[in-house]
Amino acid sequence: MSQKPTTTPLYLQVYKELLKRIENGIYEVNDMLPSEAELQKEFSVSRITIRRSLQDLELAGYIKISRGKGAHVLPHRQYTNLVGASSFSQEAVKSGERPSSIILDFHEMKASGIICEYLQVNEGDDIYYLKRLRLKNGRIIGMNETYISKKFGLIISDQDLDEKTSIYALYEKHGESIERAVETIEAQMPSSSMRNELYMSEGEPVFRRERITYGSNNLALEFSINTYKANEYKYVIQLKKG
Repeated sequence: MSQKPTTTPLYLQVYKELLKRIENGIYEVNDMLPSEAELQKEFSVSRITIRRSLQDLELAGYIKISRGKGAHVLPHRQYTNLVGASSFSQEAVKSGERPSSIILDFHEMKASGIICEYLQVNEGDDIYYLKRLRLKNGRIIGMNETYISKKFGLIISDQDLDEKTSIYALYEKHGESIERAVETIEAQMPSSSMRNELYMSEGEPVFRRERITYGSNNLALEFSINTYKANEYKYVIQLKKG
């Protein structure tokens, strides 16, 4: 660490240096950080200073401190700006990650219950159902279930879907543009089946994002339920003075 005179608190200097090492891959995901004693010796600061730096890194979501074991690096969270109706693939590419999917189910079904209200269709109307695991850089990070209206004349088959398919891009290919989306977000504990599908440990929470996506003439194109591991996402909301 630089010994140049500075007014920056020591704990923040250590924090910034450790963060730089994490971001540059010196400490990779799941790597253990040096012990408090080793860091104290390297930076020539007190044990209290090191602990404050590590606690702040944990609070920011970069590391996990386990009593008696030390601190290990967590998978990098994607910062998602809740402005604009972008798809999973678009968000991932924008953040420099490689998106992909594993298709678990795709079939036609009859709309019923609340799905009819969301998609503005009648009970018993034909719709598509798509269920996919979501991956970034080959890691499973969430689950997507999408109910797609057929009233726009969309014809989708198994041949249209693979690990790289973006549904929004598929809509555009069929001449249907995305005009807006309405989304709700809540934190919850996953069911046992969801936990198994996402390979999560018991006690880990998820973010559940429900989105209704609208096309031309303000008509609903799809209703999707997107469930993501909570340690993979951190949301940023831009607020403007009214």
